[in-house]
Amino acid sequence: MKNKIAIMLALAMVVSVAAVAETAGGRTFDTMPVLDSRPGYLKLHAKALELARRHVEKPNGWKPQMACFPGVRTIWQWDSCLMALYAGYTPDNLNGLGNLDNLYSMQSGDGYISMAYQYDTRKPTWPGRVNPPIFAWCEWLYAKRTGDLSRLPRIYEPCARYFYWLKANRVRKNGLYWFEDTGSCMDNSPRSGYYAYDLKGSDVCFVDFCCEQVLAAKCLAKIASAIGRDEDVGKWLREAEDQTEKINRLMWCEKTGFYHDVFEGVSQNKLAVKTSAAFWALVSGVADGKKAARLADHLKNPVTFGSVNPVPSLAREDPNYDPDGGYWLGGVWPPVVYMVCCGLREHGRADLAREIAKRHLDCMLEVMESPKYKKTIWECYSPERAAPGTKYGGKLCRKDFVGWGGLGPIVMLVEDVIGLDIRAIDGRIDWMISEPGRQGLRDFPFNGGSVTLLADADIGAGNVKVDVTTERPFHLKVMSADGRVMLERDFAPGQSTATGSFKGN
Repeated sequence: MKNKIAIMLALAMVVSVAAVAETAGGRTFDTMPVLDSRPGYLKLHAKALELARRHVEKPNGWKPQMACFPGVRTIWQWDSCLMALYAGYTPDNLNGLGNLDNLYSMQSGDGYISMAYQYDTRKPTWPGRVNPPIFAWCEWLYAKRTGDLSRLPRIYEPCARYFYWLKANRVRKNGLYWFEDTGSCMDNSPRSGYYAYDLKGSDVCFVDFCCEQVLAAKCLAKIASAIGRDEDVGKWLREAEDQTEKINRLMWCEKTGFYHDVFEGVSQNKLAVKTSAAFWALVSGVADGKKAARLADHLKNPVTFGSVNPVPSLAREDPNYDPDGGYWLGGVWPPVVYMVCCGLREHGRADLAREIAKRHLDCMLEVMESPKYKKTIWECYSPERAAPGTKYGGKLCRKDFVGWGGLGPIVMLVEDVIGLDIRAIDGRIDWMISEPGRQGLRDFPFNGGSVTLLADADIGAGNVKVDVTTERPFHLKVMSADGRVMLERDFAPGQSTATGSFKGN
């Protein structure tokens, strides 16, 4: 099995070199989703692309990059990673990968990367502060779904050095990680002091930070294998296992069925507050089957995280909860919703991920179609109704936010609603179809070539017809929403049509 994987990765690396040559020669993709059953989602998608194009900036001395706050002349770490997730799903190669390259270029000799830098001075906006460390995750997701491994050899060391800087400088005596305060991750969330520069997070160990480091280590293990650094794989897996054990021992509460931040000290007291930070335990794999199931229960529970627009950043039962959002006092944040959907899919709960994604997009669409709310996409949303989220003092959050506001209309639309799991690195695509009628994705990058997948589904009868246009061979498995296989076969380069049904399964 190990030799087979090595051969596949080597072939993918060869293909990725061709992809680089094609891109250098001007190759772009006209990647577009198709979903006849939900035209409103396509309107959201078009708006997200419009804003993303408008927000591309080309500051002197930097690679072109997508701005979350246009005109502010600042690059943010977390926002940049999240915008890089558009790569492979957008036309004209519109994505945030240039942002990541700019941030790697700013890395200090000791491995530190700040949460934000100023364009003009190239200095940290807030020296010493960090953001959620998800570089390696975003790089791996891009490589996995496109088969383009060309970035991996040059980003491996920056990501590894950043991991070790965080381990050397943001770990408490109990082995868990700390942010400077909630301003580094969830702003005004009631998890610790806000802007507590000299309090080191008020002695709090942050569950999201700990899980993100596990996720980073696991992705670095995969990247190491992909670039021939097999000697590093074991150490990354040990890092992940060691931190996972600490999180489950110190942060999991059997009584609440939830992961909590903890105070560092003899008592290791857990903070009673429940925040969406705990769901990083799903996507990182920290939560095992039983713990993952209990976390999923909270996403359906109206007392905690089962709000109209899922997933609130703070449990609805919390005395600080704000039904208007209040920024991180309940606001629904697109990157959190996406992270939760990814985690649910990892644990075999694509059904719940799909439900959450559709409810989130429904609320976004209702807001965008309302003249009251400027017909645009917002930074965050109210958990209780179709409205933008509020900030401090009841003011609305930022409008025209793409930025991470495009994660729903661009990424979740493809992965959770249309249901495509594109794994070019493995030469396969799994497609879970839940919508009736015509649907699919046109002209997306796949191992240095292009693939177009279009299906016409009769959900009631359990029948599907799939039209395929591909420049690369791949294995396709099409399933119904409940997991029954409708069609499974290999496709060679060219155009072909196949039909399938789950009758008799």
